[in-house]
Amino acid sequence: MAALLKDLRGLDIHVVAPPDRDGQVLADQLRRIGCTVTAHWPLPSRLPPRADVVFVSIDDGDHDAVRRLLAGEASALPTLIAVVGYENPATLQIVLEHPFSAIVERPIRSFGLLANLVIARNLWLQHQSTMKTLNNYKRRALGDQKVARAKAVLMATQGLSEDEAYRELRARAQSARIAIERIAESVLEQQSGDVRRH
Repeated sequence: MAALLKDLRGLDIHVVAPPDRDGQVLADQLRRIGCTVTAHWPLPSRLPPRADVVFVSIDDGDHDAVRRLLAGEASALPTLIAVVGYENPATLQIVLEHPFSAIVERPIRSFGLLANLVIARNLWLQHQSTMKTLNNYKRRALGDQKVARAKAVLMATQGLSEDEAYRELRARAQSARIAIERIAESVLEQQSGDVRRH
């Protein structure tokens, strides 16, 4: 927790909100926390590159523009915090459609802002870690599938047993000093090329 609070200082935070009293209070409070703050208005066509956190004001007339702003790959989005004036169903629908990690209510008060920022950032970091682990599992599963298919090819084309086919793949990988999955890919590509030629 202490490390997370320390990491807030120096975060690149973008506030997408009208330059009114609430926008000013929000920016000022974030600067007091030690964050680097950049304000944007009107709504930009896309999110700022390399932003750590983006506060997005969502008003009734901005729903379509907010949807366009947040369109894209959810895993590539920064930490998102919604700034809302009141809880109407259309605004809440936008919050639910996109990976917002927290909601800050207008009028902006300094109390609760730090807590929302800490919670939102923590949720975002946990999500990134989970996605990384999931992608690693997917990559490993795909690699295992390629190895299994390559073994089947060697068994069919060279009359090897399953153990012999695996040892052959492993020996080729060690000789070339590359991952066994890469050797499996080359076996499958070669077999695919042989099929196309015949």
